[in-house]
Amino acid sequence: MPGIEQEVRTFSATTRGTWLSTASMCLMAATLVALFWFPVIRSFAYAQVNFDEGWNAYKQAMTVSRIPLYGAPPGQFIGGTGYPPFSFHFIGWLGRLGSFTLAGRLVSLISLIMTSVFVGLIVRCSGGTRRTALFALLLYAVGIAILAEDHVGMNDPQLLGECFSAIGLYLYLKHPRSNLLLCLSALAFCIAGFTKQTLITFPLAVALDLLLKSRKAFVIWAGALLSSAGSLLALTIFIDGRYFFVHLLTPRAYLYEVGWRHILTYVSTFQAFLVLGTAWLICTLPSRILFASAFFLSHLLAFLLAGGDGVDPNIFFNAFMMTVIVCGIALADITSPFARLRPAMPNSGVAAALIMALSMTVLINVPGHLVRDFREIQALRSRENEFRSTVQFVKGRSGPALCESMLLCYEAGKALEYEPFFVRDQLKLDPVHDYKFIQLLRTQHFQTVQINMSEDGKSTDDEEPFTRNFIRELSQYYVVAMQTPHSVVCGAPSCPRMEILIPKGDLQVSASR
Repeated sequence: MPGIEQEVRTFSATTRGTWLSTASMCLMAATLVALFWFPVIRSFAYAQVNFDEGWNAYKQAMTVSRIPLYGAPPGQFIGGTGYPPFSFHFIGWLGRLGSFTLAGRLVSLISLIMTSVFVGLIVRCSGGTRRTALFALLLYAVGIAILAEDHVGMNDPQLLGECFSAIGLYLYLKHPRSNLLLCLSALAFCIAGFTKQTLITFPLAVALDLLLKSRKAFVIWAGALLSSAGSLLALTIFIDGRYFFVHLLTPRAYLYEVGWRHILTYVSTFQAFLVLGTAWLICTLPSRILFASAFFLSHLLAFLLAGGDGVDPNIFFNAFMMTVIVCGIALADITSPFARLRPAMPNSGVAAALIMALSMTVLINVPGHLVRDFREIQALRSRENEFRSTVQFVKGRSGPALCESMLLCYEAGKALEYEPFFVRDQLKLDPVHDYKFIQLLRTQHFQTVQINMSEDGKSTDDEEPFTRNFIRELSQYYVVAMQTPHSVVCGAPSCPRMEILIPKGDLQVSASR
């Protein structure tokens, strides 16, 4: 009879673990669908998701027009091409018969889905169970949507590069002794680096792991990596110009307060996973060199770069990917001893309880995101109409245009002559040169100037892209030609004069005929 009672208790615990695990996965999957609903709809909207979209569209159009991305030194008012060229050529090729912006957004969505799948595969082939692999897959996608929702379905190279990083790591882990997979892994890492230059920590971790395990495999992998990198570099210089490194190494301001804010947001959102991952890696360090080095290097690089002017939370994507992978493997490792210590509590119950507990630490952030997404969906149609009408207005005006929303100027067919965020960054490095930019307004070089506004008359960005002197000169030499809830378009005085002070920062509105 005691044996029967033991079997009943074990069956009951297993059943509870199965139901709890299923409930956890269903909750994560439902959350993922809810968080992706708005970004997917927004991907097809005729409106700007992020200011980087216009800049990327200009660069993608250059590749289609066979204009070298690095054919000349960075411009005084437009800066340089601060990213490697792969994404511009790839998305430019996809969107050459349609819209670069739509192509880039769809690539971003597909890349995030593929990266999530490879995260799950990495966990599975590294000792994780099917349950923990599925959990890692869902967690990565949900975490990215929470950390930087505007990068989901956005024309930007980050998620494309993350996808190739995950592919490279998976190919290495799948069969570390396969020469073919070693070469393919090196190629994938190279493509990731030529998509976003900060994606270097995974190949560094693989190099360290190979050096400790097999010098022969390291030579093969490193040879493939150097050959791939050399070939891509030669193609880049031949096709896109010899100033490649000058563009990539253009200095930018460093903002310690902004960096600390980004770090605090990332750590507070995923602190449970960071604690679990760090503790597990410390306990298993001798046997988990690859994951430990990738985990610590990716976080070190992200923390160091977090304060760069213009850096978004996407700087943590690579670090978060490794955090998810490490936690997925750790859950499988941690729960296995319970089967020996407590036979009545099998692995499935312990793993399910831990997964549910960890899920709650992330899902607590979801309601606020869903409320915001609901409001954005309701306003999306009006935002599209507003964007379309502003594009048509700017398009109908002759002469050069300066747009804070660069996608607006791109859609209006205006050349990129002034990149507001690059200029802002350069003025933080050297404020003395403000007069050079002011002179463009005094001479009325730009016939049209567009500035983003929120409905309450405030700037839509935490960091002003224009200085007070710039706004003051704009109000003196230009008039308001068109105003919408989210945008003000100023023009050289060819219409009835208006006295204006654009409401940027602490400047006040004053408009009259």
